[in-house]
Amino acid sequence: MSVPIACATTMLQARAADEISLDVPPGPLNLALISFATQAGVSIDTSDPNLKWVRVPGVRGRYTLREGLRRLLQGSGYDFRISRGGVVRVVRDPVPRARQAVPDRVSATTPSRRPAVDPAPLEDIIVTASKQHVTVADYPGAFQAVSFDQAQSLHLGSKGSDVLLRELPSLTSTNLGSGRNKIFVRGIADSSFNGQLQSTTSQYFGESRLTYSAPDPDLALYDVEKVEVLEGPQGTLYGAGSLGGVIHIVPRRPAPGKFEASGTAALAGTGGRAGSDGAVVANVPIGGRAAMRIVGYRVVRPGYVDDLRRGLSDVNRTSVTGLRATFGMEFNPGLSVDLGIVSQDTSSRDGQYTDAPGSSALTRRSFFAQPFYNDYRLTFATLRANLGFAKLLSNTSYTYHSINTVFDATSPVTQVPTLFDEDMEVRLLTHETRISGSMTWISNWVSGFAIAHNVNRIDRSLGPADALAPISNVRSETLDAALFGEATVPIWRDVSFTGGGRLLLFLRFDNFATDSGKASAEPNRPLTRFLPTAALSWKPWKGTIGYVRYQEGFRPGAQQLTGSGDQAEVTSFQPDEVRASEIGFRFGTDAGSRLSGGLSYAYSRWSRVQADLVTSSGFPYVANLGSAQVHYVSANLGWHANPDLRFQLSAFNTTSRLDRPAAEFQSEAEGNLPNVAESGGRLSTRFERRIADAKITLDGSIGYIGTSYLGVRAPFDLSQGDYLDTAVGARAEFKRWGVSLDVDNLLDSRANRFSYGNPFTVAEGHQRTPLRPRTIRIGIDARF
Repeated sequence: MSVPIACATTMLQARAADEISLDVPPGPLNLALISFATQAGVSIDTSDPNLKWVRVPGVRGRYTLREGLRRLLQGSGYDFRISRGGVVRVVRDPVPRARQAVPDRVSATTPSRRPAVDPAPLEDIIVTASKQHVTVADYPGAFQAVSFDQAQSLHLGSKGSDVLLRELPSLTSTNLGSGRNKIFVRGIADSSFNGQLQSTTSQYFGESRLTYSAPDPDLALYDVEKVEVLEGPQGTLYGAGSLGGVIHIVPRRPAPGKFEASGTAALAGTGGRAGSDGAVVANVPIGGRAAMRIVGYRVVRPGYVDDLRRGLSDVNRTSVTGLRATFGMEFNPGLSVDLGIVSQDTSSRDGQYTDAPGSSALTRRSFFAQPFYNDYRLTFATLRANLGFAKLLSNTSYTYHSINTVFDATSPVTQVPTLFDEDMEVRLLTHETRISGSMTWISNWVSGFAIAHNVNRIDRSLGPADALAPISNVRSETLDAALFGEATVPIWRDVSFTGGGRLLLFLRFDNFATDSGKASAEPNRPLTRFLPTAALSWKPWKGTIGYVRYQEGFRPGAQQLTGSGDQAEVTSFQPDEVRASEIGFRFGTDAGSRLSGGLSYAYSRWSRVQADLVTSSGFPYVANLGSAQVHYVSANLGWHANPDLRFQLSAFNTTSRLDRPAAEFQSEAEGNLPNVAESGGRLSTRFERRIADAKITLDGSIGYIGTSYLGVRAPFDLSQGDYLDTAVGARAEFKRWGVSLDVDNLLDSRANRFSYGNPFTVAEGHQRTPLRPRTIRIGIDARF
């Protein structure tokens, strides 16, 4: 059987030298060839019935026809021929390329005892968060990514966002605990406290938005292909709430045609306390064109804080339970749909802070347990279609997010046991449809529309544990609709211009209730914004790009309930905006480069900074800090010393200043923005070698996190940070299974990572959130 696709064969030779934009997903070779033929506009003979039993990793990037075919077929045992009639024939390769190379240090005349390994095809790294088919060698902006193969995602998945904070230097975070932290990018941090404001960082799982006005859900990273960070603001492509940037989690998609299963189980010890983690991943084919991918996991992190007043040990034990399921269907080449759910429940028995004055002891004294619960649900549907001239993607998702927080609100003065309970419920409906492609005179382009509807309700209660009384109810509803577009145009030799914008319409509705009734809010008016971006890039050599870029982002203004009873009033805030200019360069982005790295500098002007704060007695409120400037410099260098050994060095420096404070913060002129470390860096190394039938991996890292401050003024201008983060690990892989040993916080540092755990006593200045004590994990994983 032959598959004729789209174009006359007489044009094939003329096209052979042209670059083609390819995005062929992994899967059976027969389906991959059909997808390739559709995108390349050629005819491919797929009559060999054995093609469906050969699985290939796919190919992404811009290549000539011959180079694209070589990359797709590398290591498959097949080669290709182009006939005079213009048909591409796929034939068996009698000597597969992956086995032609002579192993290191082995004579060509001597049989090798070292098993032959099919190397993964070298591919250009695609910046999927750009919403276009842009390689990292072409992207004119600051970009970071960490990739995981299947073994690594099983090995590291239980650590969730901590993996990203360790691997990606532009990310910082609060440290209240799993499921309750705020993540900041590039020094754009509004406050250390959670509240009703929209996040400064947008987070996505696949094509679906994870959060809007809630903390990081801290999803476990099992069966994740990579995580990308686009440094911001990213208003043009992502709209409101991406002041700092975007975190994009890319999960593995269902693969039709082959059953796969893998799993991991591990025991962990923290200071003598036991924990565990385990996960199962399965790809189940359904017919020839559909599959279901399922991920289930449970993680138990042992506690390490003792409560002396209640006589309890290890009170902050945390458990995480999750399930993900995605059904994928290919209706025909170039047309597919994914339907999925993401579910994760996180529960902590108590807070993970200490309050021993002047001591690093892992103890505190409280009247009540302070548990935390974060229940997260996401459903989504994603349609992908190849239109020939462009690719269409349409995604609809719905999120239900329930968060419950309990604090011991006992006054240090009166010592009357008092409890504070906060229930937050977030419902988020989003939709985006976009098309993207490339033309003769446009390298890449994308255009689309998006809409988001978010409802956030917060109920707060206070009083004795057995007689809590409501003190406030806040309900915020937002509607965010936008048209957006971006394109890159070559203008001269190796110089290109990128430009685009987002036209945004925003509506917000707030309702407030107190113990004495409803408080009147100001009428809401539609808000419109145009968020532009512009960049110039230059590629003087292969794998090297220099760029200058301008970007904007904004966050809608909040409304704040002040006063109580009959005196309650509502105050409105203006939107805050970030305008950022950056310059940078990257090198070694071409596949196979032994030396790679980059340097970037960004200047951000942040106007009318909104922040979630707490009063000195512990109650939450919203304030406008004024305007600030942030200078951010980052550098990274990677070196593959040899095929077995590689090093990675990264560093950053941040200067943030509240240079135009609001009236309430006039005394804090030139003060630092909260939770932004002044500097930091990390050195990591990885060694991999085949020894007989085993692959041995050794890795280690040491990082430094500089000093930051909890808040911008007394009594919250408490220092934190200034510590070393160390880790080592080893893993032995034997074909389909592996065993690993990891040690986190090798030096068992008790340094203060975060100076906050309870808003009602934080003003005393004794709270510390230390690093988790030295933790040893022994794990096993298997793949079938």
